[in-house]
Amino acid sequence: MSLAGKIALITGGTGALGRAVTAAVGEAGATAAVTYIVDAEAPECKAYLGLRAGAPIFLKADVTVETEVQTLVRTVVERLGRIDILLNLVGGFVGDLPVAALPEATWDHMLDINLKSAFLCCKHVVPVMRRGGGGRIVTVSSRAAIKVFPGISAYAAAKAGLIAFTETLASEVLKDNITVNAILPSVIDTPANRNAMPGADSSAWVKPAEIARVLLFLCSEASREISGAAIPVYGRA
Repeated sequence: MSLAGKIALITGGTGALGRAVTAAVGEAGATAAVTYIVDAEAPECKAYLGLRAGAPIFLKADVTVETEVQTLVRTVVERLGRIDILLNLVGGFVGDLPVAALPEATWDHMLDINLKSAFLCCKHVVPVMRRGGGGRIVTVSSRAAIKVFPGISAYAAAKAGLIAFTETLASEVLKDNITVNAILPSVIDTPANRNAMPGADSSAWVKPAEIARVLLFLCSEASREISGAAIPVYGRA
């Protein structure tokens, strides 16, 4: 899928999934602005990309804080001119905590990082896309939003809320040539997940590169008639 000439904002683009997505977006011809919060991840991402992708710009931002999101969006527009694509990859997981033992701070953190981050980025990117004549937005929900198991109430609630948010925003920008879709991965094959589940069959997990291919399609002109969708990306898990 070609994204030649497009400007993409990728939040969390330096993580295990983010690196694969950032590489794929660059290889498809887009210019990317990538956010990070952990200082070590930016140079690690640069090393991972090597010569396989166009050079993105890296911007440190906490996308759960509105003033930082405002500064982020303003900086991207000032440096790159516009935003055609928004990929909301920031997220996190905490499990094995039943509701009766779930700290309020953990609940708040799960909703902030998985749901509020996407809300704030969409809130401030949508006006930029409207001025530019359209765009593509993709959020990353989870299979856990629709197929829960014990101990993940905060994570599941945030990811389920993200589906509802995606559908609502899609209806609001329907006439603005902006599509908004969500993907629902199963377990992603990352080093962190392999360490957390050493006895699991990781060969069945969905690979970051496979998720990246789905995201490229949703960012391309080939997907222009798809909006408000929640698309499973389960691999064989």
